[in-house]
Amino acid sequence: MSFKPKLKKKRWKAISEREILEYWEKNETFKYIPNSNQENYIIDTPPPYISGKAHLGFAVHYAQIDMIARYYRMLGKNVIFPACADRNGLPVEVKVEQKLGKSMHDMDREEFLQLCKSELDISEENTIQVMKWMGLSCNTFYGSPEIFYRTDSASYRFNTQKTFCKAWHEDLIYAATRPNNWCIDCGTTIADAEIEYKFDKSKLYQVKFGVEELEESITIATTRPELIPTCELVIYHPSDKRYTHLEGKNAITPIFKKLVPIRGHREADPEFGTGIMMICAYGDKSDVKILREFDINDPETMIEANGLLNSVAGVYQGKTTKDAQALIVEDLKKSGDLLGESPLERRVPICWRSKTPIEIITMDEYYLKQIDVLPELESLAEEMRFYPLVSKIILDNWMKSLTIDWAISRRRFYGTSIPIWYCPKCKSPNVPKEDILDRYYDAWKEPSPLKACSKCGNSLKKAIGESRTFDTWFDSSISELAACNYSNIFFEKQNDFFEQNFPCSIRPQGKEIVRTWLYYTILRSYHLFRKPPFKQVWISGLIRDPYGGKMSKSTGNSVDPLIFLQPKFLPKNTPETLIPDRNSWKVIAEKETSSKFIGKESDLDIYYGADSVRLTSCLQGSHGSDIRFSLSKLDGNARFITKLWNIARFISSFPVTEKPSKFNSTDEWILRSLDALIHRCTDGYENLDFSIPAENIYNWVWNIYAPHYIEMVKSRAYKEKNGNQDDISSARYTLHYTLKEILKLLAPITPFITEAIYQNLYEPKDSIHSETFPRSQYGKNEELEITKDLIELNSFIWKSKKDNGLSLKGTLKVLILPEELKEYISDLREMHNIKKIILDKIDNQNKDFIIKDKFALKLEIE
Repeated sequence: MSFKPKLKKKRWKAISEREILEYWEKNETFKYIPNSNQENYIIDTPPPYISGKAHLGFAVHYAQIDMIARYYRMLGKNVIFPACADRNGLPVEVKVEQKLGKSMHDMDREEFLQLCKSELDISEENTIQVMKWMGLSCNTFYGSPEIFYRTDSASYRFNTQKTFCKAWHEDLIYAATRPNNWCIDCGTTIADAEIEYKFDKSKLYQVKFGVEELEESITIATTRPELIPTCELVIYHPSDKRYTHLEGKNAITPIFKKLVPIRGHREADPEFGTGIMMICAYGDKSDVKILREFDINDPETMIEANGLLNSVAGVYQGKTTKDAQALIVEDLKKSGDLLGESPLERRVPICWRSKTPIEIITMDEYYLKQIDVLPELESLAEEMRFYPLVSKIILDNWMKSLTIDWAISRRRFYGTSIPIWYCPKCKSPNVPKEDILDRYYDAWKEPSPLKACSKCGNSLKKAIGESRTFDTWFDSSISELAACNYSNIFFEKQNDFFEQNFPCSIRPQGKEIVRTWLYYTILRSYHLFRKPPFKQVWISGLIRDPYGGKMSKSTGNSVDPLIFLQPKFLPKNTPETLIPDRNSWKVIAEKETSSKFIGKESDLDIYYGADSVRLTSCLQGSHGSDIRFSLSKLDGNARFITKLWNIARFISSFPVTEKPSKFNSTDEWILRSLDALIHRCTDGYENLDFSIPAENIYNWVWNIYAPHYIEMVKSRAYKEKNGNQDDISSARYTLHYTLKEILKLLAPITPFITEAIYQNLYEPKDSIHSETFPRSQYGKNEELEITKDLIELNSFIWKSKKDNGLSLKGTLKVLILPEELKEYISDLREMHNIKKIILDKIDNQNKDFIIKDKFALKLEIE
């Protein structure tokens, strides 16, 4: 027999992943089959925000979501895994405004919207291609193009408007004039959950206030003296005896000479500054809260939506807060009311997108009720299973912190129009009922579908449509409805599909948007259906740079995943969106010590492929933890992919045989060891923690299977007529069986190489991803005790030969083994070229031997 490898390629190369993509496309491998006998498993794919190029954090996050899809397919589920795109909201508006150098409010709205759409179309090409090249098995790409949505499509926005109409007519939405978080640069209200914080170098000013009833003054420490014109109250802690005599008296503000009451309140911190503080309209959320407690509900405010001060600021009118602060500090110095200043680092709330400091401005907005139903939302959260369980704490803590309802209206253009029309006569808002709304409406430009005002009966023919749009999270928080075919967004002829499949099977997402996407989805689901939106919630950590910072395009520390997914040399006609940023690898190379990555800026080729990136994402941290992506680790894991190919190529030299009636002891050992591996991997997969199977498979293949088992059976597998045919058959069957099980275990994590080996070696009818996931027969996850003995023995022999200048094929004269290794003598003799094996215990009589624990050997040295 000629032992020629059936796998012809000598080496696995990343470019071969493209061949597998073609195979999946040609065979429509992941096509959704409606009305099959399989239970549906629906993934609420996070709609990736389309903004510029996708970064490495995106690629890794979505690859792990794909692992969920592939695992459940192999469990026999009919998986719905939509590709999708989130195209609403601020980022694209900001980008277009920056390109044009002017505000959208200074442009024709229709023209601006078209520019945004064109910008999104360009960026979407990159995002979708990265999803494909990373191996995402979305139905959309492989036979079911209808399972796709964009959040700016008419069908998706129609669903958003329908759910709004339902909430409106159930009195869940109301208008109110309240202090809101306001981003001056973005020109819109933002939710609490969209606020980030940064530490900023500032100053703490000591400012003198008078006391009307007494011939004394008080010193107030503040970081924002520019807010003195809007001071409404001065507070001290009721236990602070320095100020209790001032209770009920009035302070006199400097410069403006305004009288404001002095009151005791628990929010004052005796340890901060001077222990007495001014409450203004508005410095922060605590100001809002305290003023409400004292029934000061309509205070004078001075910061306008454009960031400039109004007439309440007096001589500082028309200035920005920054300029006003500088001027008022100078005036306080001149008046003798500035008693001192000192440096201070303070925590400043900023807009998540523009990074601009937030101001609190009183605005008219629409609100969705949430405070009244928080206990019910907490109950719904208990009905969902969280992976990992500890991630639920993020949601719990957020719900406990909420104090106001959700402001859902925004003064932006590229978003879903709020379907409200105002009566030209009585100005009352008119909202169609859910069953009357027949399509998506741009209320700002289209006539109302209603004929008469619900309040006064006047014709709505000339009604004024609402110009505002929804908060983008109001759209995103119904993504699970789209995934479950709400309003037949995917399948037109399956009217009962949603009712049969809701709640959605799983929501996979990052921990940084638990406060927004996950929470708002639970809120909307409660209002709409009184049900939890999901059965499972999977929360991932962040991808961080070598210094621990979150990878983000806005901070300039993100890595372009195309450097790992595209060959070094590309055709001249490659679209710009698919050309890698070759310099971005430096972000994660800065802390590398390997000579492979130092000083190689120009000629470094790191086209490792998706499988290596996917495997690395699993091996760099347990589920839920943050990952510091390492080039050295990626390079090492690429070598494991190569190792797997080499193992498969070696095994492909032997024919596939029938299962033997009896296994050789060595084969029986590895099959039991494999069974324990399957059990450990299953534990990890069931908990959707892919680090567990990845780590166990990596270690088992690298440290047990390849160096010990394969080396032990290699000689037996190569034998032909002069060998024991049962033993030969046992070896060949076991080699192929163990390889196939390893491939199945790895398939969700490294889908390309496992598919390639499986197809080329076994020529099956279907994809490996259609196979049944391996099952443990014995239900034990501990490695066998005999494994430890064999590893120690083989390592002892190899080291002894090396230390004595022998090759690994060198002759071993005598080996003394314990009785428990008797069954492995034949394979060990061939493996190590042993002349004589003695079964005995080690004692003091073995003086001429090299001894370790219960093994002893004598080498044949010339």
